[in-house]
Order: sequence, then C-alpha cells, then structure tokens
Amino acid sequence: MDDHLSRATAVGGPVDARKDTMARIRRVFVKSLRLHVREQELPYAEMLEEAAILDSIAVLEFVTAVEREFGISLEPEYLKFDFLRDLSGLASYIDDRIETRDESQ
Repeated sequence: MDDHLSRATAVGGPVDARKDTMARIRRVFVKSLRLHVREQELPYAEMLEEAAILDSIAVLEFVTAVEREFGISLEPEYLKFDFLRDLSGLASYIDDRIETRDESQ
C-alpha cells in the first residue's frame, strides 16, 4: 500500500489523475448508496463512517460499484475498512491497478 501512496505524490500527471480518480470515487460512493446529497457536501471520511454505521452491506455495495466504475477487481488484502477510508490511498491503488491492466492488454 505504501508503494501506491508514494507514486501518487509524484509531480505532474499522476497527481492530476489521482484527483480525477478521487472525484470519481466520491461520486460512486454517493450513487452506490443512493444518498440524496452532492458528493461535495460530505467529507469522504464522514461518508464512509456513515455507511459503516448503516451496515456492512453498504461498504460491499460501495466496493462493487468502485470495481464496476473502474473496471478492476480490488484485491482481498486491500479490502480493509481503514484502507477504504483513505481516499488518496484508494485512488492511488486504483490508478495503479488500471495502469497494470492497461499494460497487460
């Protein structure tokens, strides 16, 4: 996971891509849980905590929606709630997965 975070802090393209990915993750979160708010109205960590309070099914719905949105599968070892709460780390991980997927095609 640290490797994903260190690549995301590089200057230039990766940071911009990460910001776009973070915005998409927030949008997916609001949509997948059918929240009636704009994603900018709630801090990301608060949204995830709200989902966890609702039930664990909400977290699974979010993970499934993220996988569909980005066309990737999240590796089981990354499906820890703390990792999912780290928007920047999750975005870096997703960007790396997409890059790996694209390179192998």
